[in-house]
Amino acid sequence: MSGTAGARRTSLPSLPYEPAPPTARPAWVARELGDATGRGVRVAVIDSGWDRSLPEPRVLPGIGLASTADELALGRSDDDGDRNGHGTACADQILRMAPDARVLPARVFGAGLETSPSVLCEALRWAVEERVDVVNMSLGTTRDDTRDHLYVLCERARRQGTIVVAAGNNVGGWSYPAVFENAVGVDAGKLDSPFTFRYRPDEAMECLAWGLEVPVLWLGGRRIPRSGTSFAAPHIAGIVALIRERHPGASLEDVRGMLARFSAPE
Repeated sequence: MSGTAGARRTSLPSLPYEPAPPTARPAWVARELGDATGRGVRVAVIDSGWDRSLPEPRVLPGIGLASTADELALGRSDDDGDRNGHGTACADQILRMAPDARVLPARVFGAGLETSPSVLCEALRWAVEERVDVVNMSLGTTRDDTRDHLYVLCERARRQGTIVVAAGNNVGGWSYPAVFENAVGVDAGKLDSPFTFRYRPDEAMECLAWGLEVPVLWLGGRRIPRSGTSFAAPHIAGIVALIRERHPGASLEDVRGMLARFSAPE
């Protein structure tokens, strides 16, 4: 199982890190969500971690679940440091949309975008036990031997009020957990801004969000364009974080109803 967008390591020198300003908010956000900024909302980002060379107090200490000796083996530690940039990009996108939220990284990838069923399931289990408000999973698997375990964990999340947002497969077809009814599945498209999306209740990938040539934060503090569902899902996770601040008890069904209402017209 793997991330849904490619990543490569870079040896370019680090740049001074300055958090990007919050993403400009369209009129519907003020109308529907008021001045919500994600305050009090915790978002688990199950990915490659966070680049700890970048001083970002909104990224709380997380967990490392991929062994440093064997990246496909489960090895629990406090090492949540990003080796490839993918997780840093996703976390930063969420914070640009919900600037007062707090991110908890769960590192399931090492230098590459590949993990194992045991590592992935343990990360989701950890996020559920942490009782976060939102989980962003810019990854997925097509393995049927992992499907049932992921489904049970997503159902635990749903029942306790944790909203799981998952990226679909870039090359089409089924990907878990994005296709589950107890998770919000996200596909990538060309839209106007991170806050512009389409909600399609009859589609397995119910949300279509901006995922083409997205300027994202990468290792060392540089910003580069990246495409894929990996970078569409955090836009929906950021919107859900705002919803959960404005409506703290909102269930998955409530959130779906609001996403349908906020959807851009076809």
